[in-house]
Amino acid sequence: MRRFKFNLESVLTVREKALKDARIQLASVMNIYNRQKEILEEMNFELARIEMESEKYLQELNFNSEVIANYNAFAYKLVQDIKTQEKIIEDTKKDLEKFQEIARLAYIKVKSLENLKQKQKEEYNNELLQEEFKQIDDIVNSKRKAV
Repeated sequence: MRRFKFNLESVLTVREKALKDARIQLASVMNIYNRQKEILEEMNFELARIEMESEKYLQELNFNSEVIANYNAFAYKLVQDIKTQEKIIEDTKKDLEKFQEIARLAYIKVKSLENLKQKQKEEYNNELLQEEFKQIDDIVNSKRKAV
């Protein structure tokens, strides 16, 4: 009997490659997204540190108004940078969601072909088993006729 051959093996291979590429792109965007979130956390930490230092200078008896003004200017710039970083993160999150959807669809396509291949393999195995039973019956029947 013939060997099992999945007719859509080349399509499955192409879809598996597309899934692998989609996962690589997704991982790349996810790394960028995570790095951007880390930068935002660092900015927020720096802002909190600056605010604490400026409070410390404000509570001193002989504080320098220029130093306080510099702290405020730097804090304002940091707040603006944080807003910009949040916008960048929002855009990156949209890209991340898009690549997640692409990877999900590619996975569904691969999985459907794998399920079809598995189903055809099971049908092939059943046919092979039926063929073996038929051959065994033929052998048994031919021996009965010979006796």
